[in-house]
Amino acid sequence: MNSATTAQTSPSFFKRARAVITDLRFIRIVGQLVFFALIIFALTQLWNSMVTALTANNLTPNLTFMQNRAGFEIGGAQGYTPDNTYWDAFVVGLKNTLSIIVFGLLGTTILGILAGVFLLSGNWLLRNITRFFVEILRNTPLLVQIFIMFFVVVLSLPPLRDSFAVPRDGITIISYTVIAYVITAVVLWFVLRKASPARKTFGWTALAAAIIVITLAFWMASAQPAAWGNLYGAGSLGDIRFWIFIGLCAGAAVLGLFIPAKFRPSLWGAVTGVLIGGLLFYFGAIPASGLRLELSPVIYLNNRGLVYPEVYATSRFAEWFAFVALGFGFGIALFYYLRRLTETTGKPYPRLRYAVLVFLAFTIVGWLVVSGEPAPRNPLVEQDGALVGMPVQQALDEQLITREESLQYSTTPIEVVLPERRGLRFGSGQTISPEYSALLLALVVYTAAFIAEIVRAGILAVPRGQLEAARALGLSYSQLLRMVILPQALRVIIPPLTNQYLNLAKNSSLAIAISFADVYQVMNTVGNQSGQSVTAITIVMVTYLIISLIISFGMNWVNSRFQLVTR
Repeated sequence: MNSATTAQTSPSFFKRARAVITDLRFIRIVGQLVFFALIIFALTQLWNSMVTALTANNLTPNLTFMQNRAGFEIGGAQGYTPDNTYWDAFVVGLKNTLSIIVFGLLGTTILGILAGVFLLSGNWLLRNITRFFVEILRNTPLLVQIFIMFFVVVLSLPPLRDSFAVPRDGITIISYTVIAYVITAVVLWFVLRKASPARKTFGWTALAAAIIVITLAFWMASAQPAAWGNLYGAGSLGDIRFWIFIGLCAGAAVLGLFIPAKFRPSLWGAVTGVLIGGLLFYFGAIPASGLRLELSPVIYLNNRGLVYPEVYATSRFAEWFAFVALGFGFGIALFYYLRRLTETTGKPYPRLRYAVLVFLAFTIVGWLVVSGEPAPRNPLVEQDGALVGMPVQQALDEQLITREESLQYSTTPIEVVLPERRGLRFGSGQTISPEYSALLLALVVYTAAFIAEIVRAGILAVPRGQLEAARALGLSYSQLLRMVILPQALRVIIPPLTNQYLNLAKNSSLAIAISFADVYQVMNTVGNQSGQSVTAITIVMVTYLIISLIISFGMNWVNSRFQLVTR
């Protein structure tokens, strides 16, 4: 019975086994397992061979060497000295790399989007100039561009003693006339933003004509005071020149009745502007003086880098930040509340504008409240063997207290210290090194050239019929961009954009070409000094792997937010 059963079941068993073995899925799984095992075996053999060779030279891979004294300097690294450890040097390099990547991604995104929009501009000159630069940047090696930015652009800036200063040091006069021009233009924009095209043409032409007439009148009065200097503020109705001017303006206005209707708003606007500008000048209603300002430079630019103000958080910063956090929270809550009202009632609300206004209101009120608290007492410093109270600035100038100690006596939440040049160096202010500037500029413009093409392709991927339908519904350009173009273009833009972000992060390692202390350059020095080159390179690889994974994860999350939800 048993033998018969075995005889009957054996063929079935072998058939099933043969079916499993010949199954394509089984073959693929086995093949992958074998390939994975071979890879593990090869890596194990390679690792054992490498460890054996390094051990023979007393260089066994480990991480304990990171606690040894570094013994080399890193230019521009604050708080780091050669007496620090290799680990401290790695942290400095990592901070520099992350700074380049973060600001590089921000700058290249903004520049790439602008360039992509310019590539589709209706302006022939702007479109072709952008195309020219995009093609050059895309087809030039990045290393060459880094060298050009460093040796040709940055190092050709003036020396420190002749630095570009913004704004220039000294007394500056801002004409009240210019201030009046700006105020008038803002008011006119609010008045005419919903007016007809003819009224807009009339209003802006009148403003432009008035500005030209007033500017020319002041120039002529100063250039030829004998002939024209007595016109400003004359205000005499008996002057024949006044009535000639009125007659010419009236004649030009009457001439508008005999020209095509489409040209009348421009002509009448120009006549009105000339008339108003002339009368304001003649009767002295336009001020001839200006606002006197004493300015100190905020930014210095030279071949040693960019120097900008230092910003410190004082002892009152935490109180002010509480107001800022409340404003941010209330702004977000108001934004979502107004969005729900729009979805419920169909009535549009400017929710972003209201949210920003709430945030700004809390921020400004918090600053005023915190700054209005009673001022702290002057610091006590030792002078001639006794403790005396001394003004903060005087104590700082005499180096009796440090900058950090002075922050305890500040009356504002944030203290800004402007750069101050002392001989051939700056006594205060933060400095961006020329190596950092050159590398950042090269990475931004190089990657932006590729992003521009991605943005252009994404916008062109939106069907033209949807754009025409949106215009037919009366959507404004901002609504068209926000509701129709971007939601669809981003689905095409984000995947290739992720690749460019990853390329920028990895290309930052080219900083070694201009001796910028990024993580690769620092660990290369560490490996050469300590002999732990394998461990140093492994640390660099793991660092860039983690950075790339973080960028990929973030962009994949963003991409998932813009994908169409389908069943």
